[in-house]
Amino acid sequence: MKAESQFNLDDYALEKAVPYLLNRAGVRIGETFSHELVKFNLTLPMWRVIASLLRTDAQRMTHLAEYTSIDISTLSRLVASMEKKGLVIRKPGETDKRSVNVMLQEAGKDLAVRIAPLADLYERIALANISPNEVVMLKRLLVKIYNNIASLGSR
Repeated sequence: MKAESQFNLDDYALEKAVPYLLNRAGVRIGETFSHELVKFNLTLPMWRVIASLLRTDAQRMTHLAEYTSIDISTLSRLVASMEKKGLVIRKPGETDKRSVNVMLQEAGKDLAVRIAPLADLYERIALANISPNEVVMLKRLLVKIYNNIASLGSR
């Protein structure tokens, strides 16, 4: 971690703090998109699981937890619920029977085909009035911010 700069409380404003701005934008997008997901009887965390499995099927629970930013115990309950709905299936790992792989069922794939265009629409709405170059830069910066914080590890 870099040396701390001089902090002056008089200069601090929550509404200008990057973590606050990131959270505020994420919450706004998430809440708005969640209203669409209700029509499909899904929650935002369920959509994250489906969207993740759409690209890389048969993911280990630990990888899925990391990728979706869902705590492993919460994810376990969520996946069990999704399995009851016929959206995913859990299978023991082939080499390590203690590990669990999660795969999309046809019903999950069908939902993904219907919801992915909506997710894209909401992203385009969120990024309206932002140039394509700025969008590329924004995505790069968000990945850098994530990696910077990830480098701190769990404290």
